[in-house]
Amino acid sequence: MVSSFKILSKILAPCFLVTLNSCLEPVTPELNSTDLEPLLVIEGQITNEEGPFRVKLTTSIPVNVMYYPVPVLGADVLIYDDKVNIFILEGDQNGWYETADKKLKAIPGNTYTLSVTTREGIQYESTPVLMQEAPDIDSLYFEEVINTRLEDNLAYDETWLNILLDSDDPGGMIKYWKFGFTETWEVNMLTDSVPVAHSVDSPGITLENISVSDEKKVCWVTKPSGSILITSTANNPENRIKEFKIRSLGPGEDKLHVRYSILVKQTPVSKELYDFWKKLMDTNQNAGGIYEKIPAQVFGNIICCDDHSRALGYFSASAIKEKRLFIDRTDHHVQTVSAYKGCVYFDYVMPPWVPKSYFGTESGTGIKVYCHADYCADCRAYGSNVRPDFWK
Repeated sequence: MVSSFKILSKILAPCFLVTLNSCLEPVTPELNSTDLEPLLVIEGQITNEEGPFRVKLTTSIPVNVMYYPVPVLGADVLIYDDKVNIFILEGDQNGWYETADKKLKAIPGNTYTLSVTTREGIQYESTPVLMQEAPDIDSLYFEEVINTRLEDNLAYDETWLNILLDSDDPGGMIKYWKFGFTETWEVNMLTDSVPVAHSVDSPGITLENISVSDEKKVCWVTKPSGSILITSTANNPENRIKEFKIRSLGPGEDKLHVRYSILVKQTPVSKELYDFWKKLMDTNQNAGGIYEKIPAQVFGNIICCDDHSRALGYFSASAIKEKRLFIDRTDHHVQTVSAYKGCVYFDYVMPPWVPKSYFGTESGTGIKVYCHADYCADCRAYGSNVRPDFWK
């Protein structure tokens, strides 16, 4: 499936605080006129996974305004390769453009180019992008580490779990890499020994077993990563990736409480795309302190054919290899919690204006039990009760 990736459109430049004569004064960087103008933002990535070719067009966010990017409509968008194939993309009202063929796969070894012409007649084009073949992921595994947490001048040792990856390119041609991941974890509603508050006629809280409809007891939550994960083996004589950290999970997470799975995707990237992601990561993730770099526009491989306009974003063609890892609750020593710890239940009628959701009935009495939110009453408010095909 063709996936899209986030492009930094136009970053809002923050006001930095400087101390002068014990006073704090906001300092705003000087802006060029172009910093106040919206630019075209192009998000496009095609892969060797089955799906339509997709591209998103929006406008950037000027630094002096607060609003969401506006979809760019009515553009002519096409992708062509070096084998004289042309793929036309049709747009919707959200700025997404995709091919009518939903089962396309980009082919490693081919070179692809994106062309966009706005309805104002301005034409943009990406530099030609070669899709490199992707090697397999050697291994995906986890290890426990002890991290120290400081609280109230006291140190506490905590067990964390790091998910690590090893990989390499036997041919020695690939030097730059990008990774993404999707997490899936199982959640179970708490139905045994549930604290239930009673009415004023029989005050107090007792632990009750609750009979709950099967369709809302077990669910699976799936979330994609929003992280930028890149690395280079350009200066590594062995050209190997060893113990690269994909994810770190610590105490208090519900993800590891029952069963957890992570699907990691590996793709080789060009030096230019690696540099683009590196700049984006430095600007987006490392800014914030008063001595950090000021966020700025990050331009990619999109060129305007009239030599006057500019566009943000990057078009890429990426071959992907993936590997999945499962982790059961018994496989680790991380202190986890149920997703439903902290939910409050009661078995009496609240006033009509107080929100309530039906949970189940007390075993043995049939008395109805409620809570104040759908999240605590039905796992489908958090995930899906449809078991994933890959779940063992």
